[in-house]
Amino acid sequence: MTNIGLLGAVSVGKTTILRLFVKYLKTNKIDEVKGGKSCTVVKTDFSGEAVLDPETGIKETKTIHPNRVVFRENELKRNHTLFAPGGDRGRAVVRMGVITISRIAKQIIAVFACDRPVKEQFQFFRDVRFFPKQIYVCFNKIDLIPDNQRTQTVESMKSEVIEFFAKRNIVVKEFYTVSAESVGGMESFNDKAAEMILFIATT
Repeated sequence: MTNIGLLGAVSVGKTTILRLFVKYLKTNKIDEVKGGKSCTVVKTDFSGEAVLDPETGIKETKTIHPNRVVFRENELKRNHTLFAPGGDRGRAVVRMGVITISRIAKQIIAVFACDRPVKEQFQFFRDVRFFPKQIYVCFNKIDLIPDNQRTQTVESMKSEVIEFFAKRNIVVKEFYTVSAESVGGMESFNDKAAEMILFIATT
């Protein structure tokens, strides 16, 4: 069994990535992605994940307790657990969730949003003391970057992230560029999000 932690600042899309992965499992689309295999959802817990402001009607993410997805590789009968704690460092209960997940996760995926300066998102990771020596990095929300700027944006983010983690003696094993939202024309980036989790969990 593999425990995987998706860590990142507020509203980088950790929960959306988990929900997309669940969708791929439940529709058997996970069989069709690169490295795909038959898997089943065992359990999901998205409690406290979103709040609807009755005055504005805007959905604002407020993850207090870590969201969790357990899935099973059907052929090998192995279960894997995905955890996505909140990114609000100001809340003690959220901070404890981040600390716990960073300690129990065998693999860590550091999630960054492409639509915000990456330096702003580093503050979250400065407060995380327990990290494996090798991690994965996911750049989410690529759909919010204009087509002609995507390559340059991602390459710039990669350089900054490598430099940031190198100062802590942490190596980035692999980068993934994804879109966890179901937006027209982003299907290949949706697939990448599912492929990322499946590969990291099962290899």
